[in-house]
Amino acid sequence: MLKALIFDIDGTVAETEEFHRRAYNRVFSDERISWNWSKDLYKKLLKVTGGRERLKHYEENVATNKYNLNSDEILRIHTKKNEQYNEWVNEGLLHLRPGIETLIYKAQENNIQLAISTSTSLMNVKSLFKNCIGKDPYTIFKTIATGDMVKKKKPDPEIYLLALRQLSLSPTECIALEDSYNGLISAKNAKIKTLCSPSLYHRDDNFSEADFICEEFTEDKLPIELRQLIFK
Repeated sequence: MLKALIFDIDGTVAETEEFHRRAYNRVFSDERISWNWSKDLYKKLLKVTGGRERLKHYEENVATNKYNLNSDEILRIHTKKNEQYNEWVNEGLLHLRPGIETLIYKAQENNIQLAISTSTSLMNVKSLFKNCIGKDPYTIFKTIATGDMVKKKKPDPEIYLLALRQLSLSPTECIALEDSYNGLISAKNAKIKTLCSPSLYHRDDNFSEADFICEEFTEDKLPIELRQLIFK
C-alpha cells in the first residue's frame, strides 16, 4: 500500500536550477570573482550535489582563476546566492512544474502522507511554497528533510533514510519523486521505488534504474499504476 510520497525540490517540484545559476553569477559579479557559470558548465556542475560542495569542487577542479576560498568564504557566497535566489522567488518569478500542486492535493484527499527529501536549504523550501502555493510547507508535508540535516548529500541515501525515520514508514510504503540521476540513486539506495521526471538540466541523465518515468507530473502523464493509486 502506498502511504507516502517523498518529494525532491530543485528540478522536481519547480524548475529552480536556472534561477540558482543566475544567482551564483550575480554574486560572483558583486564579489568581483571572475567566474561565470554558463548553462553547459552548470549542467556539469550539478553532478556535484549541494551548493557549497559545488563551489568547492569548481574552484579545486575546474576554475582557472582560483581564490583559495576557505569554508567560511564559501558559506558566505552560498548564503548570498540563496538570498538573491529567494529575492527572485519572492517576486513571483518561479512556478511549480505542471501537475505538482494537483498531485499534492489529490494525495492529501486519499490520506497519502507527504514528505520532502532535498539537498537544498529549508529557507529555499519555505520561500518556494509560500510564493507558489501560498502556504507554509509544514502545513502540507509531515516531514521535511533538508541538506543541512545530514552529513552526506545525494546520491548518498542518508537524506531519504532520514525522511523514512521521520515518517516511521518502510521503503516499500513510499514512492520518491525525482528529476536527476543523483536523486534517483539516493532514493534507490534507500530501497524506495522512484518516479523520475527529468528536469531541464537533467534531460540527459541515466534513468535506467527508475521504477517509473514520466514527462510531467500531470495526471495524464503519470504511469497508470500511480495514477490509480493517487487519483482514485
